[in-house]
Amino acid sequence: MNAESPIQFEAGKKTRRFAWGAFSISVLVHGIFVLLAIFYFYTWIKQPPPEVTNPGGGGGGNKGASATRIQTRAHAVAPAMTPGKVTVAGVISDVVLPDSTIEMMDVGMPSSVMASSGEGGGSNGGKGLGIGSGVGSSTGMGSGPGVGNGFMDTTPFGSREEVAGAMPGRFYDFKQTRQGKAVEDYVVTRYEDFGSRVTKIHDGNFRPTAFRKFFEAPDILHLTQIAIPLSDAGSAPKFFNVADKVKPSGWLIHYRGEVVCNRDVNFRFVGTGDDYLGVFVKGRCKLVAAWPGVRPHVIGKWEPAEPISTSAPTPLPGGPLTSGDWIRAKKGEKLELDIGIGECPGGKVGFVLMIEEKDVEYRTTSNGQKVLPLFTTESITDTVRERVVADFPNWEFEWDKVPVFPVSKDNKIGADFFK
Repeated sequence: MNAESPIQFEAGKKTRRFAWGAFSISVLVHGIFVLLAIFYFYTWIKQPPPEVTNPGGGGGGNKGASATRIQTRAHAVAPAMTPGKVTVAGVISDVVLPDSTIEMMDVGMPSSVMASSGEGGGSNGGKGLGIGSGVGSSTGMGSGPGVGNGFMDTTPFGSREEVAGAMPGRFYDFKQTRQGKAVEDYVVTRYEDFGSRVTKIHDGNFRPTAFRKFFEAPDILHLTQIAIPLSDAGSAPKFFNVADKVKPSGWLIHYRGEVVCNRDVNFRFVGTGDDYLGVFVKGRCKLVAAWPGVRPHVIGKWEPAEPISTSAPTPLPGGPLTSGDWIRAKKGEKLELDIGIGECPGGKVGFVLMIEEKDVEYRTTSNGQKVLPLFTTESITDTVRERVVADFPNWEFEWDKVPVFPVSKDNKIGADFFK
């Protein structure tokens, strides 16, 4: 076959050609999709976790400010943190949180200084149940961990939270029966009506049976110090949540606890009350401090060892200081302690209870009066000191030589309040 000869095809057969153009395009398109998928996946896993805003859970929500980001991958946890797992409803997560310490404010602090009430102000409207500032996990109720500076609902007459180391206290109204019916033979302007009931409580050694005839508030408050400046007599019924049932007169609060001496001590109570302050130790009266007009009706069988001066300086204007009987106790000895504070006709109330140790040299004021510390069942914090100084600007307390009488862990007599 020469060059000019036409090409001959066999019948029923086609020429075979390789489709290199279409194959190349297909490979290129698939490669682009693979690269896009790799890029998207890489950028997705490198994104930082979303910020968790605080909806107010755990208190002190800082009005919805962004909380610290929580890394959910183990390798992202800071080395200083202690590894741990958080268990929620039976599910174990690798979320790691740092350890925190809860610092507690004194339970005797008035409501005006409730700086950390456990209530968040986040934009999502959450309400924290914890103490201090925490991390909320969603809208609504939250109770995240956090560091706080105070108990919720702290009042001048004690904390509504059950606090270890504090004495529980109950509120009673002399003007009503146990069932809440008005007592016909009680007149608020007659001091003897108030005093006769107080002396019967004394004769009953503050036992629970001595209060069985009086109206009793259902709530219990817990107190570590008694340093209540002059305030409205209606504040006590208010803080015990019975202001709608009890008029601001003819009431008494009973604090009870078993305190332990952490060393040998020889001491006495020194205090003042408007209108009444009484202290019993092991069932015996050791101090009755009262407003001058009320004193003859509440002092009962007890007699002060030293004359009561109405002209000497006092933490409460018009309320003279009274010194109690000396008490000697050994280290580790448990002392059954009953403290009563009350109001007779209404108006203003105030109470201060201090401690004086024998053979201890105290500072003195310009008039020679000893500067004494408050009675306390817990170490006094700087916050408590600032509050007391502000509440009693014309009185000086000792802050260094302060004996502490911690409440017994079992606190058997205080447990009577919860029956």
